[in-house]
Amino acid sequence: MRRKTLVGLLLLVALAFRPDPHAAAQSQPDFSGTYAFVQKRSDDLREAIANAVGPDYTLGSRKSEQARVWIRSWLEGLTSDSDRRILTIEHAATAFKSGTGDEVNNYYFGREATSRGPAGGNLKVTVSWKGDQLITEEREAKGTGRITAVYTLVPDGKTLLVAWRLAHESLLQPLDVRLAFERVTR
Repeated sequence: MRRKTLVGLLLLVALAFRPDPHAAAQSQPDFSGTYAFVQKRSDDLREAIANAVGPDYTLGSRKSEQARVWIRSWLEGLTSDSDRRILTIEHAATAFKSGTGDEVNNYYFGREATSRGPAGGNLKVTVSWKGDQLITEEREAKGTGRITAVYTLVPDGKTLLVAWRLAHESLLQPLDVRLAFERVTR
């Protein structure tokens, strides 16, 4: 009888000191808000695009060359369109929405989703936490293309840093850029 009582008491103590899974989520930052792109605190996008993607014309007749030139055009559109310099994020316990202009990506915590890529192909998309950083990943359902973004909210709560990586078989090398944003609204 004493043994059952002791085991029951130990079980109660263990349950009382069990970490609360919601407490961890509460300590993670809320990225919700509207952010303006800050060029002077970001990497030089035009130079990074030129180095990773190559020229704005095809170098041969391979289909991958057409994809590479299309990717370059799409990326340059991001740098020149003022609507795309505003990043909007909606962050909830179950979902993370992030995008510029008309392009908003939906990610769901704990599950993989499917979305349409900029060229129309299917993408598998995920979101996860790594400490207080939020990581989104989009990868081609068929192919090796992958876009990864690591979101870090600076302790001031106003500055958002995004480490963005695009890897695709048609590129000369993966495109890695650091982007800085300042919060406009919460």
